[in-house]
Amino acid sequence: MTEERRRYSIHAAVFAALANPTRHELMHRLCDAPRTPSELADLLQVSRSNVSQHLAVLQREGLARRRRVNGRVRWEVVNPRLREACELIDEVLGPELALQASALAHTTREAQED
Repeated sequence: MTEERRRYSIHAAVFAALANPTRHELMHRLCDAPRTPSELADLLQVSRSNVSQHLAVLQREGLARRRRVNGRVRWEVVNPRLREACELIDEVLGPELALQASALAHTTREAQED
C-alpha cells in the first residue's frame, strides 16, 4: 500500500467514526471545551456508558484523549485545530442542510393538505 493509500485509509476510518451522529456531536462538544463523561452524557441526553463507548471509538481513531485533572477524567480533542474542522463542516454543510430541511417541511405540508 502506498503512503497516499494509507493516508486515505486513515481518513476513511476517521470519517466512519464521525458518521455516527452521537460521535459527531461528541466531537463538537469536545471542540467547545474538555468535558467529563457525565457532562457529555447530560448534554447529549444519553447514558454515561453510551458516551464512554463512543469516546473509546474517537480515542481509537486519534481524535480524542482523556486526561486526569484533579482526580477527574476529562476528555478533550487531541488537536485544537479539530475545532476548525468542526466549524468548517458546519459552514460547508449548513446551507445544504437548511435546503434539505426546507424541502422536507414543504413536502410535509403538502402531504398534510392532501
